[in-house]
Amino acid sequence: MDVPPVAAHSRFSRFFAPALLALSVSGVATQAAATVVERIVATVGERAILLSDLRRRAEPFMLQVQQTVPSGAQRNAAISQVYKAVLQKIVDEELMEKAALQAKVTITATEIDEALKRVAQQNKLTVEQVVSEAERAGMPQAKYREELRRQLLEAKLMNVRLQGRIRITEEDLRAAYQKIEQEERGQLGVRLAVIVIRGATHGADGARKLANESAARLRREDFASVARAVSEDATTRASGGALNKAQPAALPPDIARASLNLAVGQFSQPLRSGADYIIVKVLERDPSNLPDFDSAKRELSERVYMDKMAQAKRSWLDNLRRQQHVDVRL
Repeated sequence: MDVPPVAAHSRFSRFFAPALLALSVSGVATQAAATVVERIVATVGERAILLSDLRRRAEPFMLQVQQTVPSGAQRNAAISQVYKAVLQKIVDEELMEKAALQAKVTITATEIDEALKRVAQQNKLTVEQVVSEAERAGMPQAKYREELRRQLLEAKLMNVRLQGRIRITEEDLRAAYQKIEQEERGQLGVRLAVIVIRGATHGADGARKLANESAARLRREDFASVARAVSEDATTRASGGALNKAQPAALPPDIARASLNLAVGQFSQPLRSGADYIIVKVLERDPSNLPDFDSAKRELSERVYMDKMAQAKRSWLDNLRRQQHVDVRL
């Protein structure tokens, strides 16, 4: 079980735990200098979470981002976002501490030592260097070890409560691969061809009928020939519907979205675009850097597992919230 530490500072940011990485924002600055008035920002059962608790937990994130956001409304909004995210995590941790107590799940000092050694090995550092980096990021060793303990406790609880409930199917893996594939296609240059049927010319029913007839012809005839025969886009008809090569972001949104689902040589079903109908074919696309599906299965399994575990964890925590009295006042 690899558990990275949590901190927020320059090179040390690569050690962030996934759960806290989501707290990063595009810059958060120093807290405004003001008199700290102690107050309760949340309660979980009988446990009160104080503003001072929240400020201490947010300190590493403030150190990370204090130099990147200009003062004023933008800075205040960013600070507020960090505080809300950190408070959410503190509440979740308190719920998990209560659940761990009931389940008699604990973390020993030896387990923390072992986790710290794994972090050092993964980053090709000594334990002393990791601790030093954490201290430079505003997280003293005792605080750092406590953060590790919380992460280890969470991981152990997830294994006890949720691991057996996670099932990964071939369909899950293919859906995940398709999503990654579409994300990459959104960044690759593509050359398309289109057939456009104008609703203004044929009316809604007439345009739909002609578009469906054109799609049927494409099963028997060449796309360029059908485009020259029926397409009503004056700029592409003579070229068999061919468009210039472009990035998907530079294409009309309807056409770009359709292209992401198509491999080279495939064409879409007629798509409604305003009053018109469009058929899209991918003629050419820049080479993909993705491994094929079978080669990617192991990595996909890990990704899908983590996604499903995160969803199950959120559902479990929400259920714990319903069982406890949780009052967030921030």
